Amino acid sequence: MRFLFLLLPFLLLLGCEVGKKESYRIAVFISGEGRMGKVKGFQEGLKNLGLEKVAYDLYEGDNTLSRMRELAQELALREEEYDLIAVGGSLEAYMIKEASGKLKTPVVILGGTSILQWGLTKSLSNPSENITGVDNLNAELMEKRVELFTKMFPNIKKVLVFCNPQFEASKNATKITIRAGKKFGIKVVPLNVKDVKELEYIISHMKEDGYRAIIITPCFYTENFLTTYILHYANFHQIPVFCHSPGLVKKGCHVAYGTSGYEQGFQAAHIAYKILNGTPVKHVPFERAYYPRLAVNETALTELGVGYNREFFTYVDEVVK
Repeated sequence: MRFLFLLLPFLLLLGCEVGKKESYRIAVFISGEGRMGKVKGFQEGLKNLGLEKVAYDLYEGDNTLSRMRELAQELALREEEYDLIAVGGSLEAYMIKEASGKLKTPVVILGGTSILQWGLTKSLSNPSENITGVDNLNAELMEKRVELFTKMFPNIKKVLVFCNPQFEASKNATKITIRAGKKFGIKVVPLNVKDVKELEYIISHMKEDGYRAIIITPCFYTENFLTTYILHYANFHQIPVFCHSPGLVKKGCHVAYGTSGYEQGFQAAHIAYKILNGTPVKHVPFERAYYPRLAVNETALTELGVGYNREFFTYVDEVVK
């Protein structure tokens, strides 16, 4: 009898090991190439946690809403083929939620903003829609970005933000940015641009109306498509740009405050790991992105030829030469 009691814990442990899957299949749904940094961080995060046998199916929307909706519909029909669905941001999560109706497969957001405004859960601490993930706070951090901007460029009093009122993240972030501008003494004007040609025209003429800088707000449209063009035209016309991801500083953005897509994806891997090991989504709260950083591209600033406060560098966490 005593032997059986000693044997029982071993049998229970063995049963758990037998029940644990050796391989997983994950769908990755992103709006476009601009969010591949999150995907890379997510994949490396899972690998770092010991999940080597993972098959990934990539659904990339080519930065086109119609294409994203098609992929969301396709994925909704196939969702039960996957152990988990990883999505690039709040927009992708919203689309798959709408297409599915009631999600059967867990969804992990690799880095999204305005989670509650999108209706992706009723509570960040108790996920209600089989969706959880990393809240990158990109909308909430807009006030801090405006404050940092005024410290760096104290003589600039009028700025533009490019946004798209069609999306909750963009609307929310824009409202916060305008409110922060009033608080810190600068005029913030939002603009919705339809294409690159219109964007180039606005940037080339913005100084005529006294607008001396651009602050990027979070939105798939700017993150995936417009940012590259914004930086190109802004550098040509000597206009400083404040971005929301340190990763963009390495691509030529002059200054940024936030967390990189890679870091958000890596953090999301730990959330996914819990779910893949059997924890129900409702018991896996949303997490805030860790440790936002202030990064500056010193070379881009120097080439810009625009005056800035050198003492600002005492606040900087990362300088890109």
